[in-house]
Amino acid sequence: MINDNEIIRLQTLKEYKILDTLPEEMFDDITSLASTICEMPISLISLIDEDRQFFKSHHGIELNETPLELSVCKHAIESDEDMFEVINLREDKRFKDNLLVTEDPKIVSYFGIPLKSIKGVAFGTLCVIGREKKKLNQQQKEAIKVLSRQVVNLLELRKSNFLLKTYQKKLENYTNESREFIYIAAHDLKAPVRGIDSFLNIIEKKYNDIWDEKDKKYLDIIFDNITRMNNLILDLMNYANSTSIEISKEKIDVDAMVHDIFENLSKNLNITNAKFKTNALPIIINSTNAINLIFNNLINNSLKYQNNEAIPKIEIVCTEKKTEWIFEVKDNGIGIAQEYFETVFKPFKRLHLQSEYPGSGLGLAATKKIIEILNGDIWIKSIEGKGTNFIFRIPK
Repeated sequence: MINDNEIIRLQTLKEYKILDTLPEEMFDDITSLASTICEMPISLISLIDEDRQFFKSHHGIELNETPLELSVCKHAIESDEDMFEVINLREDKRFKDNLLVTEDPKIVSYFGIPLKSIKGVAFGTLCVIGREKKKLNQQQKEAIKVLSRQVVNLLELRKSNFLLKTYQKKLENYTNESREFIYIAAHDLKAPVRGIDSFLNIIEKKYNDIWDEKDKKYLDIIFDNITRMNNLILDLMNYANSTSIEISKEKIDVDAMVHDIFENLSKNLNITNAKFKTNALPIIINSTNAINLIFNNLINNSLKYQNNEAIPKIEIVCTEKKTEWIFEVKDNGIGIAQEYFETVFKPFKRLHLQSEYPGSGLGLAATKKIIEILNGDIWIKSIEGKGTNFIFRIPK
């Protein structure tokens, strides 16, 4: 029957996910070095499983594993000693009949350092083995102890990397599920909102003659809220799509793109007097969808957040570096106080009332996500009341 300590040891070994893995140079280097330093022909990284010992690295011997009953390393991890030493296995009653001693490879001397987890659980050894009687000097003993610690460090790092990858996979799945949920929920909301809008239009036309001014005012409020709901649904869908946007490599005439975006947005927002200029923006290779969404959100922001009766002025400039493009979208709008430079990039974070500046607070959040997917970043320069510069850079 397996005792509690054995269960803990086996569980610890299982967590490293190292059994039956292929040879790795970093472990083979350690056994080679141990063999050289200790002047012993054989060196092993031995991991003790339930019914065998598996050699993650074997120097000087062509064995990948042996049955547990032949394992000297099993005795080493059960000894609770810093180093398990047997000068002559042929004269030790525990090992003199061991097939590894009596038959090939006919081992004689054994020195093993138990490999212990961070919690102190021994699960294997780094050992050096000789085919004749041999003693290690103090320097050799200290050296093999140092090497054994490096084996454990490598195994712990391996485990950490595996856990990180597992966490990243779970996070990716969660992100995908959240995105799908937002998109489906927003999509499903469109139909009832559209239905409400249609029926209200019918009611308005049917009873328009008998409604007084107060009734019409209430109806206008309802239509305004329906418009806000529609815009929010569209923004939610765009935000959900921003994390899964397909990144392709296409030739993009940025100058032509931003002029088209500006004209369409000005028309949709009923802005006829806005000024727009660029400084000969480049042709770049990137994702058309991604770049279009970035500029669409930033130009839309510049047009919307203006002082009353101000003439919007927007300028887009680009600086070329060896490995990246740096774009800057400048406006003469209401500006952003410095303490809100990070806040505006968070979903649903708004700095103004809906009655002042309508919006969902998702545009800049989606913009930041897209730029990060492109391995770029975005930041703000602004003085409240004097306009805002959104600067972003993306790799070439």
